[in-house]
Amino acid sequence: MQFIRYIILSICSLTAFAQGNPFIRHIYTADPSAHVWEDGRLYVYASHDIAPPRGCDLMDEYHVFSTDDMVHWIDHGEILRASQVTWGKPLRNDAKFMWAPDCVYKNGTYYFYFPHPSENPWNSTWKIGVATSDKPASGFKVIGYIPDIDPLIDPCVFIDDDGQTYFYHGGGGVCKAGKLKSNMMEIDGTMKVMEGLEDFHEATWIHKRNGIYYLSYSDNHDENNDKEGVKGDNRMRYATSKSPLGPWKYQGIYMDPTDSYTNHGSIVEYKGQWYAFYHNSQLSQTNGEPNDWLRSVCVDKLYHNPDGTIRKVAQTDDKLRVGTAKINITPTAPAPGKVVHDSLYARSLLMEVQGVRIAFLSFDLGGYTSPALLESLKKKYNLDELYFCPSHTHSGATDRNTIDAKLETVLGEASGNMFVARIAGGNRPTPQLTFNRLIVRDDGHAREAWYADPEGHYRYLNKERIPFGPVDPSVGVIRIDDEKGNPRAMIMNFACHPDALVDIRSVISADYVGYAVRYVEEAFSNRVNCLFIQGGAGNQCALFKTPTDGTQPEHFFDMVDRMGKLLSIEAVALAKDLYPRPDEVASIRLMTDSLDLANRFDKDVARIRFTTMLINGKYAIATFPGEPFIKFQLDWKREMDPYAVPFFFGYTWNGGKWPTYVPDVRSAALGGYGADWGPVRAAEGGEAVMTRHLRNYYILTGLMRDSQGPGDHRLDDGTIIWKPDWMK
Repeated sequence: MQFIRYIILSICSLTAFAQGNPFIRHIYTADPSAHVWEDGRLYVYASHDIAPPRGCDLMDEYHVFSTDDMVHWIDHGEILRASQVTWGKPLRNDAKFMWAPDCVYKNGTYYFYFPHPSENPWNSTWKIGVATSDKPASGFKVIGYIPDIDPLIDPCVFIDDDGQTYFYHGGGGVCKAGKLKSNMMEIDGTMKVMEGLEDFHEATWIHKRNGIYYLSYSDNHDENNDKEGVKGDNRMRYATSKSPLGPWKYQGIYMDPTDSYTNHGSIVEYKGQWYAFYHNSQLSQTNGEPNDWLRSVCVDKLYHNPDGTIRKVAQTDDKLRVGTAKINITPTAPAPGKVVHDSLYARSLLMEVQGVRIAFLSFDLGGYTSPALLESLKKKYNLDELYFCPSHTHSGATDRNTIDAKLETVLGEASGNMFVARIAGGNRPTPQLTFNRLIVRDDGHAREAWYADPEGHYRYLNKERIPFGPVDPSVGVIRIDDEKGNPRAMIMNFACHPDALVDIRSVISADYVGYAVRYVEEAFSNRVNCLFIQGGAGNQCALFKTPTDGTQPEHFFDMVDRMGKLLSIEAVALAKDLYPRPDEVASIRLMTDSLDLANRFDKDVARIRFTTMLINGKYAIATFPGEPFIKFQLDWKREMDPYAVPFFFGYTWNGGKWPTYVPDVRSAALGGYGADWGPVRAAEGGEAVMTRHLRNYYILTGLMRDSQGPGDHRLDDGTIIWKPDWMK
């Protein structure tokens, strides 16, 4: 019985934030207070910097942002502004002073705490106001302020596991805390100074993990008065305790200075991952100089060590960093009877943005997988994903030990020469250089190009170069430039078997691929590394497979040279027309998925891995291990048009099994090598993979809802005239 198991092994969202860090870019925001509420979303309550700024005294309102995937953020809008505060009006120079807030949920009510001075002089008259709502991001009304506490800023409210609520505030080197009464408006008892905090400045935050309480805060570090040789201003420190009111044991610095004079952070766990929220001034830079009072909120992953301490947070930005290298992998001592005609190479491309780090290894080999090497290199170079991309030359080499060492070397060189990069990509029609090697015959079934019809209908190996289809007569290029606009690396994506030299058994060669990438690199004065990545070449052969002017070896070499030259001409023309858009924000979003694909005629099952990738929100890449048929590439491009620039990376392996041939249903029915005989996977397997790719793409874009969409009826003026019952 034929079968295929559509079993998902994992969907692991390895994503950079949709808009880069800072993740809110349309307004200036600071002082992020992050919380996860009962609806499963993560909410950030932030203050607002007014442009042009006047120090920080014009901060006038608070906004709320939320996400359910740490990728796509909703701005719920303003929830409170200075004009709604009943005390402290007017302040000198029309100051607003809506500084760092916090929010907490208890007994069906959201309590929003914010500082605001009550009179002039403002710095000695702070009060902590309270606004409430029954919703997390709207409807807040000011109900008063907490009485009888010191005039300090930066409120933080923490509810312990037993339901007791604690209130913290501080500033000017003092941090105080105490219990809140059940009305959430009054201190129960007295406030006490939090002891043990080294160099406390402001920005108190409390989180709890494994029974340990963490108090994090901003210090007084000032670059102009620095004695430690640390560039920048405020750092984020933390202390730990077995009690929410201390005593505290100082533990160290968990975040180095940003480019802003201030910093203010919050720490929260969401869906099993801890995150550190903070702000910087990256978006307000002018001529490389940030504005300290036009800030923007950011977030990065935070990790606790096994002993409970916090690993220093790696701040990420919206810059793409790339490294690339090239190495010769031609055997120095070929096997007996083998002669090197042209060299084999491996090329590496490492890309990193927003903490997402991936790499491609493109190499002139027939096929190559090594789970041990894959995991070793991922760990050594801190990679989220690593992709092996053999060109599938049929004239390669097989010295695994040498190849393993060289692949490690070329990836290490890429890791060591990273540069800030920008990318552009596209596809370009070429003269048809390929044909479909499964040719439909008179009985309705397909046979291979190397099967000549007895009646002489079609000749052996398509010597007449008839352009049988379906094919994809186009080349894809991803161009990678440095900050000065100099091209440094390229990916060439094309679907065609490099098997023209297979009958010359004594030759080691990269086939047409070697010629094509060499010509591309020469066209850019050998200042770029060109990685070749196959497409859906499972049933694609070169029209230049059989020489028309003789069977001597030199005619074969001339033929693949010409094939490579024609392909490179189109790739170079496309590459020179591509320019990175200056307004594109760098991002890499991934979903790596798994399915079990059964063999067609036996019980073997291959659990394969594949990745749906979205770069800069624009370049959509579907990877597929083994030898997928061309229909999947054509379908992917059709589905993406006009929403994204598509690339189909066949023969691309990042773990799991190598499934060999994966035909589409129609090809499986028509038959031929790789379709109904040979090492072939069952019909429908490829379609299942592509359906998953398509679904994952829409998850990555944020368009795939996880609940019912709107169903109301509206008139032209926006009036809702009907709602379904479930929306009422």
